[in-house]
Amino acid sequence: MKEENSYTVGELAEAVELSPRTIRYYEEIGLLDHPRRKANRRLYTNEDLRRLKFIKRLKLLGLSLAEMAELKNIYRIHQSNEKVLVRLLELLDNHAGRLSENIAALSQLQREIEAYRDRIGYKLKQGNSQ
Repeated sequence: MKEENSYTVGELAEAVELSPRTIRYYEEIGLLDHPRRKANRRLYTNEDLRRLKFIKRLKLLGLSLAEMAELKNIYRIHQSNEKVLVRLLELLDNHAGRLSENIAALSQLQREIEAYRDRIGYKLKQGNSQ
């Protein structure tokens, strides 16, 4: 019989759309606490589910696993979300800044490609009219 609010690694993986290997890796590097075991099976909680969803969200926002580990360590030291949120804002600001720089560089590259394409098209027209 399944315990209320507990998940096997397979059930948790399906719920958060990650592989069981990824979940075990997050445990190995300390992003996810080691679950309790029953009959030699890992049993995860709703808190683990929330944590993995948060990790996925941070990954989507561009944070590295090392940065996520840093946030977890800040929480572990201060036992407060306030310090974590301050650092998270700094990280997000840094990522947003780099993203803006990348967008500007890509826009410049697009303009250069279009200009080069136009020059090639012009040369081809010139060659066909002779």
